[in-house]
Amino acid sequence: MSLFDKDLIENEEQLKQTMVEEENIALLLGPGACVVETNDTESFVASLLEKLSVDYAVLSNGPLADRLKSQQGRPVYRWDAKTFRKYDDAIDSMYQLSKLPKEPKPIVIIENIADIPDGDRNIYDDPALVENILLHSWKDDTIHLHHHKNGPFQMSKCDYTVIFPVKPGDLQKLRHSIKSDVFGFVQF
Repeated sequence: MSLFDKDLIENEEQLKQTMVEEENIALLLGPGACVVETNDTESFVASLLEKLSVDYAVLSNGPLADRLKSQQGRPVYRWDAKTFRKYDDAIDSMYQLSKLPKEPKPIVIIENIADIPDGDRNIYDDPALVENILLHSWKDDTIHLHHHKNGPFQMSKCDYTVIFPVKPGDLQKLRHSIKSDVFGFVQF
């Protein structure tokens, strides 16, 4: 086998892997929330953002490729739960999200949901409260929340795609378990 043959085989394997990634990402982009378990959350998020770019040329064909193409260019918001502080971060992020245009539907990537800080209550909200706001509120079709300055507001989970990238074992660190019949679960 020549070096050319080895390169050709490697390129073909890479192409197949990219096409599988495209199809898997297309499946994640429906309404509501999905937990994605992956060993490398940064690589997953980078791949997701790359494939959602209007400049990305989808390599696969068929219905899932068409679905991915139709999702490109949607606005993407990244939140890092481990950086959230008292009052303004969790509830304010959800409030700001509720005020965004619903078309095209926003995609929200909430990272480090299992690593919400637990410390001085003058600096951090109770992690169980933050987890409820950022994660568990997506279990309901209509999300009812209360902003400490702007009062009650609501959101429909159908207006958003919410993705929680987690590492294997992270779900066991949550304060409250999540049910597979409420959230989509994908291993990437």
